[in-house]
Amino acid sequence: MQPTNVSSPSSDWHFSFPNLDEAAGQAFAGDLAEILRSGDVIALDGDVGMGKSTLARALLRSLADDELLEVPSPTFTLVQNYHLDGLEVSHFDLYRISDFEELYEIGFEESWQEGCTLVEWPDRGEELLPASTLWLHFEDAHGEESSARHLTLQGNKAWKDRLERPCQKRQLLIDCDWGNAKLSEIDGDLSTRSYQRAYHSETQQTAILMDMPKREPGPVLADGRRYDLIAHRVTELAPMITVAENLEKAGLTVPQCFGHQLNNGLALWEDFGSECLSLSVPNKEAKPIAERYEATVIALADFHQDGWQSNATQLSGSGGPHLLSNYDRAAFEVELDIFLDWYWPFLKGQDCPATTREVYVSLWQPAFDILIEAEQCLVLRDVQNPNCFWLEKIRDDKLIGFIDFQDCLIGPSAYDVAALCLDARISIEPDLEKTLKAAYMQHRSFDREASQIFEQSYALCGAQRTSKNLGAFARAKLSLGKSSYMAHIPRGIGYLARCLAHPELADLSAFYNENKLLDLPSTF
Repeated sequence: MQPTNVSSPSSDWHFSFPNLDEAAGQAFAGDLAEILRSGDVIALDGDVGMGKSTLARALLRSLADDELLEVPSPTFTLVQNYHLDGLEVSHFDLYRISDFEELYEIGFEESWQEGCTLVEWPDRGEELLPASTLWLHFEDAHGEESSARHLTLQGNKAWKDRLERPCQKRQLLIDCDWGNAKLSEIDGDLSTRSYQRAYHSETQQTAILMDMPKREPGPVLADGRRYDLIAHRVTELAPMITVAENLEKAGLTVPQCFGHQLNNGLALWEDFGSECLSLSVPNKEAKPIAERYEATVIALADFHQDGWQSNATQLSGSGGPHLLSNYDRAAFEVELDIFLDWYWPFLKGQDCPATTREVYVSLWQPAFDILIEAEQCLVLRDVQNPNCFWLEKIRDDKLIGFIDFQDCLIGPSAYDVAALCLDARISIEPDLEKTLKAAYMQHRSFDREASQIFEQSYALCGAQRTSKNLGAFARAKLSLGKSSYMAHIPRGIGYLARCLAHPELADLSAFYNENKLLDLPSTF
């Protein structure tokens, strides 16, 4: 289907919405409003009644953040000017232009030099439009009886860089029957993924739009290896879709996926809400809710007991086949490198000496042997607040929902229990930690010997994971300038001291203490 204005300039990029209804069109206008800036020119091209004015009106109201903003048609006035949140916007309707000189009289060319310009019937002034104009071509989608439109966007590479991702997201929402949804940003973490909450205006439901673009494995380590490959971290969306489907089949509660674009790395997920495992306290650190943590550790116990067999490593699903990796020696070791590479310099102001690093690595080798020989199951890898949700008001059958499972692999069953009971973001006091561990072991019906083996694996997993986390927090500060993660360091040091107190970790404990790695950094 060709745009109505075949004389519009050739462009580096185009994107088409083949079936855009009015509600989705207005929502897309909101997407467009998010990226507009001074100097932008948008040409709205199409026959009478195609929805040009409707989209322009929605765009202006989005810019003003006022759904009731009066937006009169500029058909007779030729131009309406708006002063919206620091952005000057001129809305032109050139249908009645009969003399080219009129364009100069109404300040047509000056408009995009001073702000943003919307132009209906742009063919009347096409010779004056800049080459950087974004063209929106409106046509009927299904004939005269239909209210849906076929909308084609044409622009240069700069428009592609700014607008292609929002267009892909809007198309996914349309495909999932969420076309009218408004998007709002959600705070992210240290990963490359980003999230938005979609609000469906008709059903008043919400969903989570995940943006997980495919990336090259990295970073490249000093020896040429790539961290993602050694640590077994996925770098694209497809495996996560397959993993989610298999986790649900195994009895673990994960968000339903409403739809996805695998090639673009976009997925729309069920929203588990905002109730996690902790209670927010104004101007203070959030507090763990014991009932919710205990429900989570019981959910893990059920999953480890009956939900997954450690030999089930070849998965199939909508994302294609996926082979689960093993939490092997190289993965444990490369994660610990983060501690020496980043936390040591953060604490001591200098790099870790090579000889000291060799001692550290050698001390961990017996621990890796124990963890590799321990009971194996599927490890979600990041079981903590806020990746665990309290679903009492959302699900009838399950209390706990899990997210952030894309990097799961086969490893020691104690790992996720340690991640939860030593929550990196929420302070778990020793008494609660002891209660949670006891609940897990009791639910698994461990005898005394099994409990002792589990306690040792738990301490090793906790020490390894917490060391890695401390390195990651230091890296966030030193490399990314994210100082908020510093608040988690004292908690992590406390957890590390608890784990190293296990009698089987005496040699590791001596190393950490002799090198004063359990001391608070001088910045605290």
